[in-house]
Amino acid sequence: MSFFSTPIHLVGTVSVWDAQLQRDIDSFPIYSNAEVYVGRDQRRCNHVVNDPVISNIHLRIYTIIFDRDNPDEVAPLVYAQDLSMNGTSWNGYPMGKGRESFLLSDGDVLQLSPRLSLHFRCAAQGKEECFDMLQMIEMKVFEDQYKVTPQKLGSGAYGQVHMAFKKNTGQQLACKIVDLRALKNKVIRKAEDQQSRHVKENTFPHNKNRLLFIRAFKESLQRKIQEKLDVYSREARILESLCHPNIIRIEKVIESSNTIYLFQELVTAGDLFSYIQYKGGKLDDIEAAVIVRQVLMALDYLHQREIVHRDLKPDNILMTSLADGCRVILTDFGCARLVRPNIERMSTLIGTFDYSAPEMLKSKQGYTKAVDLWSLGCVAAVLLIGDIPFKNSLTAHPTDLSRERDLEKLEADMDWNRIGQRARDFVRKLLVFDEAKRIDVKQALNHNWFTNPAHRVEFEALYRRAIRGWQPLDEPDLWIVIAADVDATVPSTKWYPGVLVEFVAAVCEIM
Repeated sequence: MSFFSTPIHLVGTVSVWDAQLQRDIDSFPIYSNAEVYVGRDQRRCNHVVNDPVISNIHLRIYTIIFDRDNPDEVAPLVYAQDLSMNGTSWNGYPMGKGRESFLLSDGDVLQLSPRLSLHFRCAAQGKEECFDMLQMIEMKVFEDQYKVTPQKLGSGAYGQVHMAFKKNTGQQLACKIVDLRALKNKVIRKAEDQQSRHVKENTFPHNKNRLLFIRAFKESLQRKIQEKLDVYSREARILESLCHPNIIRIEKVIESSNTIYLFQELVTAGDLFSYIQYKGGKLDDIEAAVIVRQVLMALDYLHQREIVHRDLKPDNILMTSLADGCRVILTDFGCARLVRPNIERMSTLIGTFDYSAPEMLKSKQGYTKAVDLWSLGCVAAVLLIGDIPFKNSLTAHPTDLSRERDLEKLEADMDWNRIGQRARDFVRKLLVFDEAKRIDVKQALNHNWFTNPAHRVEFEALYRRAIRGWQPLDEPDLWIVIAADVDATVPSTKWYPGVLVEFVAAVCEIM
């Protein structure tokens, strides 16, 4: 990820509809990296609308680019924020002054007054199908509660993230859709390859041997599929037990035998990477401290519950606003794990390499919750100098010596030496190779970067302001299991004579 600016592109167009004249009376473009203020004040608004009901500054429209290096992966996201005295509605739902912004999709209508409304059109209007037939059938089951829109927010190996909203309130959400069929099919294809080799190398002269072989294969396949399913349901299981202002809030989990729909709060100001770019490539000591302290609050909450995040990086830290002192949210718990205190060490090589603690690369010795503190040290360094301290991404297994050299380069960096002593000391105490000597989350929160007399009271007041308005979710039925009335079983037919029938039966029973 680079911190260089990206070209400005047209991302959409807004037309102004006059209900009395029954026609568009004006239009204006929306560009990436640009804000548009709509209202009656000619000095402070980019686009002026003349209607006595409309406020001087009525509406703010802005864009967020999550991945500037790969803009085609997820299109720039366009948001609207109500700043009016008399109110604005999004597709008939009141937006509410002071509430978080609303994400705009192609065809959305913003009602400014009884007479005037804004109609948004995306510059890139893709017509590809977002959901397959089975998913559309499943969504019918809960469409009276939640509407999942074609607006894409991200994608992964086994699914994608779409904007959704609650039908009764219009509250916008992010819906992570995990395709369990794709996951199962990958396991089955891998088993096919292994099995085909086994069949070629062995013969089955007796029917009993073939039946024993099929039974063993079926048990192995069931176990492998369940292990994969557990990984993707674990994120939802962990999140449903959490309630903290600096941790992404889960709204609802709807699960079928084919799909997991994970609804969670929609955060409207992008991730920490885009925020750093918005700020010019790096932050000053105080700005960085405010963000790092909030992440520490989230980690403290997790570690008290013996939960390790294992993938802490700027991409997984979300900002609720582009304003200084906003609430910061830790997200993406796909790598998170619950561990038993003082007993269990983890050994899975997981997470993002540039932010991974050195002990994670030594799978034999295992690792503990301390890996999250190393990752936070890397994040803090990125905030302060605008660069990643360890750039061995192309090396499969970097040595401690190579990382020590990177630390030596960091200490010699001119930008690093312009940073305050407290901030540098904080990073040094996190980027310690011996995990036993690395400070833990409680010690990090009590570091004098946050607790020095000059700033302690200010930091505590800033935190109270940042989380003001956050409310815990009062939702008794968080997890819902549905049964879609459709046969989604499409087992593979690529097999060898003599075991095809048994294999198909085994797969059908599993799926």
